[in-house]
Amino acid sequence: MALASGRTPIHLPGTTLEGGGQLLRNALALSSLTHLPLEITEIRGGRPKGKRGLKGQHLVALEWLGEACGARVEGGEKGSSRLIFIPGGRGVEGRDGSKVGGKKGQKWWTEKAVEGRKIRACKIDIGSPGSIGLVLQAVLPFIIFSLGSTTNFSEGFQVVDDTPLVLTITGGTNVSFSPSYDYIAQVLVPTLLNHLHLPPIVVSLGSRGWTHGRTDIGSVTLTITPLAPGKFLPAFSLMNRGKLQHIAITILASPASTRTLLHFKVSAALTTIFPLTPHSIVLSEDSNHPKRLYLLLVATTTANHKLGSDYLYDHKITDVDAAISRLAKKVVGGLEWEVRGGGCVDEYMQDQLVIFQALTHGRCVIDGGRKGRRKHGVEGEGMGDGDGEDEHDAGKAEAEVEREPPRAPSMHTQTARWVAHEILDVNFDAEGTCKGVGFQISERFGEEELRADLQKVEL
Repeated sequence: MALASGRTPIHLPGTTLEGGGQLLRNALALSSLTHLPLEITEIRGGRPKGKRGLKGQHLVALEWLGEACGARVEGGEKGSSRLIFIPGGRGVEGRDGSKVGGKKGQKWWTEKAVEGRKIRACKIDIGSPGSIGLVLQAVLPFIIFSLGSTTNFSEGFQVVDDTPLVLTITGGTNVSFSPSYDYIAQVLVPTLLNHLHLPPIVVSLGSRGWTHGRTDIGSVTLTITPLAPGKFLPAFSLMNRGKLQHIAITILASPASTRTLLHFKVSAALTTIFPLTPHSIVLSEDSNHPKRLYLLLVATTTANHKLGSDYLYDHKITDVDAAISRLAKKVVGGLEWEVRGGGCVDEYMQDQLVIFQALTHGRCVIDGGRKGRRKHGVEGEGMGDGDGEDEHDAGKAEAEVEREPPRAPSMHTQTARWVAHEILDVNFDAEGTCKGVGFQISERFGEEELRADLQKVEL
């Protein structure tokens, strides 16, 4: 398929690698930013029959990004297996957020003054307890990298400013197989701020949204400051994790006796596996239904890296004690696996950072862990007799781990990297390193290369 401009949409088979929503979300985010047209076929083709195609939460992200970048969309219906997404196909965006050449006067954000400061506000309603975290994955890069400018497709980008956006998303805050509100607040946002040095992001919980037990729709509000016009996201390096400093426990369960028992079992397991690392409960909250059982553990290191492990129990609960034991074993075991690898991020964070690596200006590397296992405990410290030899031995064990090959990235991470390569032509090596494209706020993507080509023609 060729467009009137002569450009052919980038074709992405939706069965590639993970074959699910990850491919769709990352592709739409990058297309919206770069204005490169897309064609995605066999959407979510890696899922079982009956679960393929666009779902409600995918449509919400698609429609929001389409409005934000003035895209022409074909195949944007529930259950659709083929999608064409052409940013700018409906016209251009004015300085006030309205569409020029699109729907008359339509805005995707409103502007108002709060305590004497100008802000933009926007709401995304999933319309069900669909995952707020997955919708956020799709729209967050656009807000950070594009909200500081508006798009004029005939004259390039017009600078606006870096006014914050207050984004409220209604849907599910605790949904199986997706980032929970708690993981976003305790792991994702701190990592983006502390190690990618993004402008301020503040996240708050309005109410819980669940698919387990009775259906409840909740809300999360984020105040997101975009990168300023003319700026790049500088290259970042997440290496040298440091030693474990603290483990935070979050428990959502009902009734109180269930929370108490789960806390007891988790605390006992952590004391056994991480005897040198203090742990404490940071949140113990009533989930308001006995079928809602959620646990999150977050390990913080001396270098301020966050490693998370969580699980929303999704089996039928016939024996509460057995369910609690199973939940504690799974989540504590997951954290142990993450810590033993020595990486600076957990496997769920690694795939969420790929899009930021690809857009940065310079070389980025993220240590996602090694295949080797530490011989002297999982905390990065010697655990011996205090005779002075253990520190030396632990150093040797650390070196042995460093010589081990990196852990294979998850299928989600592989998919995110593949999408970035197909759209931005960036490459990732086995160590998780890539050189970003240097996406500049308020500049048309690829404009520098275009200027260089024109200069060659003139010469």
